[in-house]
Amino acid sequence: MVADAFQHDWDPRLTDLMAADDARAAERIASFAVRNVEPAVRAATTAHLAGLPAADRADVAAAIRDRLLGFLRAVHRGDRTVPVADLDAFAAGCADDACRDYLRRTRPHRARLQNRLRMLCTRGTGVVMWRTPEGVLVAGLPAWTHRDPLERPYPWRDQPRLWWGNAHAAADGSALVPTVLRILEKAGSPLAMDALTDLVATLSGMQDTETRLDASPEGDEPELAVLSPAAGGDHLHVARRYLDQAWRLCLEMPRYMRTAVLLSLRDQFGAGLLPVFHAAGVTPLRRVGEALGMKPDELAAIWAHLPWDDRAIARRLGITGLQVLNLRTAARSKLLRGMALQDER
Repeated sequence: MVADAFQHDWDPRLTDLMAADDARAAERIASFAVRNVEPAVRAATTAHLAGLPAADRADVAAAIRDRLLGFLRAVHRGDRTVPVADLDAFAAGCADDACRDYLRRTRPHRARLQNRLRMLCTRGTGVVMWRTPEGVLVAGLPAWTHRDPLERPYPWRDQPRLWWGNAHAAADGSALVPTVLRILEKAGSPLAMDALTDLVATLSGMQDTETRLDASPEGDEPELAVLSPAAGGDHLHVARRYLDQAWRLCLEMPRYMRTAVLLSLRDQFGAGLLPVFHAAGVTPLRRVGEALGMKPDELAAIWAHLPWDDRAIARRLGITGLQVLNLRTAARSKLLRGMALQDER
């Protein structure tokens, strides 16, 4: 049970769930599933997975429901120690993140393309991005921020190449900027980032043919390289050596960059990897807290709730989610380069 001193930090509905007996808890969880979980699941799968087969959407939706119901049961048991102030926002965020993770695993090239588009919108190229009141991330020209984005059916419908014409379309490099600008000018209105990504991918001939098990926005997971070394005679020794090198590289980074990557580390199943450094004997908990700028009680409170998403890390550091993404991307690149150099020695 969460201490009374922290009850005010929780959504009142969850506070009631904590205090409910087992019979009432089952009833409340069922009610939450209808009122909060199901609308969040439906909205997220409609927004992110509309282009996928119905069977795939149903599988993802079922996984999201299970995750959110597990969260509600954990709250009732008192296992969840990090407060959730808004149940509706939490459910919507979890559902959105799960859909994005699914797309990143199954369509890694598209995930990297969307990351390029988001970065492009921050580089002064004449394209900007913002969120609508409904929370949809959109891209458009700077003068369009007051306009509503286009909705289905889009002007290109099921013939995007015919709508585009014979002009070249690029999904990478400097040519990506004129491609995006011409798309927006032809559309005449802002476009949801998901729609823009799908359109650029189709026009440029991009295809996702490989299978990925990770869920990284930028498509690189150096922690997998760190924790999955090549087969050898002593796997435990090799793994500890890789972990030790990775930890040393993290400590050499600026604090914000180090925090962004350590709090977000995850394995191929989505579980947090930061505790592995301690469990493997690479570093004591006190050093982990010092690396993150956290007191021991702060670290203990988050230990069972890793990894954090970009929004949580941004709140911790007092910066934006996009800045966290940039820091994490740079940190992971440093890890990749550092581990590669270590392998060459």
